[in-house]
Amino acid sequence: MKRILLSVFIILFVTKFNYAQVEMSKAQAMFSYNFTKFFDWPLSEKQGDFVMGVLGNRNLALELEKVTAGKKNVTQPIVVKYFRNLNEVEKCHVIFVDALKSGDISGIHTKAGNHCLVITDSNSGINKGAAIQFVTEGNRLKYDFKSENASRYGLKFHSKIKEMARNSY
Repeated sequence: MKRILLSVFIILFVTKFNYAQVEMSKAQAMFSYNFTKFFDWPLSEKQGDFVMGVLGNRNLALELEKVTAGKKNVTQPIVVKYFRNLNEVEKCHVIFVDALKSGDISGIHTKAGNHCLVITDSNSGINKGAAIQFVTEGNRLKYDFKSENASRYGLKFHSKIKEMARNSY
């Protein structure tokens, strides 16, 4: 009987944990897509596909594909690419770097390109060069923003991105 109860508990715990991960991925995907509306890339980046990359978080990549299906960033069709490791990363307009891959943030522009908006959920992401860092307060997703990290890579942004941030540096 104890084994059955323990098994049921483990199944419920794993299911709830997996559900929480999926819900967080959905929220991060929506935020990431919406961020694109508040940034402006240089003219040289406004041709071809608008590439949104995800390094290390397959669930987020799948959710981002759903959120962006059939959508454009102004005139550019949005394409989502998933990368398992830094060696696979190629040119992107936006890249989300999973906390487990946060050691790659400081060098991500060498692979993703100079005009790339870097988003992460790492607690130290902004200090490593990300412009946007997701933060969870209670069960709510929020973000911190460091304008210097966006400006350094030629990205212009609307003042609303700073106003809506939990913290803006």
